[in-house]
Amino acid sequence: MRWQRTEAAHRVPRTHHGNATGAGRDRGGGSLASRRVTELPRDPAVQAALTTLGCADATALRIGGLAATELAKRFGTPLYAFDAAVLRARTAAVQQAIGPHVQLLWSVKANPSLAVTACLRAAGVGAEIASLGELHVALAAGHQAAALRFAGPGKTDHEIATALQHGIGCFHVESASELASIARLAAAAGQRARIALRVNLPQELGGARMRMGGRSTRFGIDAGQVPELLRIAHAQPALQLDGLHVYAGTQVFDANAFVQHARALCELAVAWERDLGLHLPAIDLGGGFGVAAYAGDGSFDLAAAGAGLQALVAQYGGASRQWFVELGRFLAAPAGVFLARVVRTKTSGGERHAVLDGGLHQHAAAAGVGTVVRRPPLLVHATALDAQQGEPVTLGGPLCTPADQFAEQIPFAPLAEGDLVAVLHSGAYGLTYSPTAFLSHPAPAEVMVDGDVARIVRMRPAAEDALRAQLP
Repeated sequence: MRWQRTEAAHRVPRTHHGNATGAGRDRGGGSLASRRVTELPRDPAVQAALTTLGCADATALRIGGLAATELAKRFGTPLYAFDAAVLRARTAAVQQAIGPHVQLLWSVKANPSLAVTACLRAAGVGAEIASLGELHVALAAGHQAAALRFAGPGKTDHEIATALQHGIGCFHVESASELASIARLAAAAGQRARIALRVNLPQELGGARMRMGGRSTRFGIDAGQVPELLRIAHAQPALQLDGLHVYAGTQVFDANAFVQHARALCELAVAWERDLGLHLPAIDLGGGFGVAAYAGDGSFDLAAAGAGLQALVAQYGGASRQWFVELGRFLAAPAGVFLARVVRTKTSGGERHAVLDGGLHQHAAAAGVGTVVRRPPLLVHATALDAQQGEPVTLGGPLCTPADQFAEQIPFAPLAEGDLVAVLHSGAYGLTYSPTAFLSHPAPAEVMVDGDVARIVRMRPAAEDALRAQLP
């Protein structure tokens, strides 16, 4: 999206960089002092993100009790910083909403950070994994293998066998072939594997930005095929039928649509129990609650979703079943900030550009990878939250591709080389979603901030580590 330089700019989504009055700052050696500045309202998504971090009325960004500038100085940039207090607060809010009968699971794929996973585990959150790498992260974070649930449509025989050796709690089965492999490998190991069938319901999940069900898909088992596989699983001595699982989409902003989709699974579960004469002791209702990622994004009504889920639980089995909800982005995104420093500024074709030391290869989601309509992420000038907007600027990273761009010609507080830019809501699908090998830059360091204490939780590699594991 190209930003207009006229009053029409007030009629399109935009990021915040302040609404204070007063003269604009000449932060660029005088080159910006004469440029027009305007007072623009703060984007509601940015305002909400800053409020979560305790910076709603601040002039400079803080993570926990520490200034973003201090973190950048101590640990360098680009940098990911996670706020432990926000992780705990998000967990508490979700658990209160969904009630005591629903177990909250952390989707490790959202951020396979050992520190983040351990923080959430300490707050009472279980874990869902989708690879052996994530299995090791979860175990190192203090989870017991018997409590883990293993998802994903492409589990190899090696992964299944290794997970069985570790005593994995439950496999979420996504095909008849996978079911047969688990039965065969469990029998060979002299074990009984717990399994839940992931159901591809015939209806799509409304309100989901990325839909993974309700159509032909590699995810899950079509509802019409489930009864036969339930019979097979129930009759297999090497399998223990745990229940059902559904996950039909992510970034769901319609709480009512989520609840209705969960209801459809519950209704089928009851019908299949009656028709097949078996019991399904566990139901995983999925997750994917929406979180603002781009300017203009809305919010998810957690209270409405929680009330709807509690009503479903009471109606379809209550404490006689295990109930699960799995969340990734909703728990962790608001707790994370991506910090990058301005390396160069320039004017080209009459337009301002700022080049950052962090980019697409370290935060692909912020560059709009995977989106249909590219919009700016939740950007702020880390030391000028209260500044007026200067001339529009294009913000991009250091990569040799035009795709490495966070925002094009957006109103922004004046930037000079050395200034710090922050991408809010970066605690999920940041580094883990990014093509980190492009240009062979070292990956960002990561820090966990708890109050006024910050500790490094992922070290920044050296440039020569680009040679690691390579052979001539």
